[in-house]
Amino acid sequence: MKKSILVGCIFAAIIAGISIGIIVHVYNDTNLEKATLEEVRNANNLVEKEVNIIQTGTAEVKTTPNTKVVYETFYIDCNHLENVTEEIKSEDVNQNESYFINKYMDWDVNNFSEDTVELYKEIDGICDKHYVVREKDGYIAVYNLDSDNNENLKEVTEIYVQYLPEDDVELLKNGIKVIGDNELARVLADFE
Repeated sequence: MKKSILVGCIFAAIIAGISIGIIVHVYNDTNLEKATLEEVRNANNLVEKEVNIIQTGTAEVKTTPNTKVVYETFYIDCNHLENVTEEIKSEDVNQNESYFINKYMDWDVNNFSEDTVELYKEIDGICDKHYVVREKDGYIAVYNLDSDNNENLKEVTEIYVQYLPEDDVELLKNGIKVIGDNELARVLADFE
């Protein structure tokens, strides 16, 4: 009799174990389905947010008060490129690219962003960085050269010619052609 009770208990334990295993398996599958459904919902939300990000990314770009405007001018005759960077003008703030295309019709808009607007144009002629240094009324003077090699007085320095060596005086009588502000400063410094 004790054997039959023991066998019955073992049999009941096996049946209970199988039942508990089935219940746990069904419960886990239900949780897995819930988790999978939740992951699908989260993924859909992420996709919707990403679609929104893409849509807002196509918003029109406009200038801000911090935008810099770069004017690039290429002078064909002397092959020089001049870059001038300026703060944006107040009337140009909060404007789009088509505004700049219409306002600056002489210029090409090479780059347009919230940070920088790059305007470019080409000019027949030479830039205003071509100089001739020569003597004028006993002083060294600086002249700008134009496209036709006409000299336009830019400034008269305080450097006396009479104290310079004869070779330098002869060079100044013939005129010393200089290109660029740095080179002009160097040449003038040599005479001081």
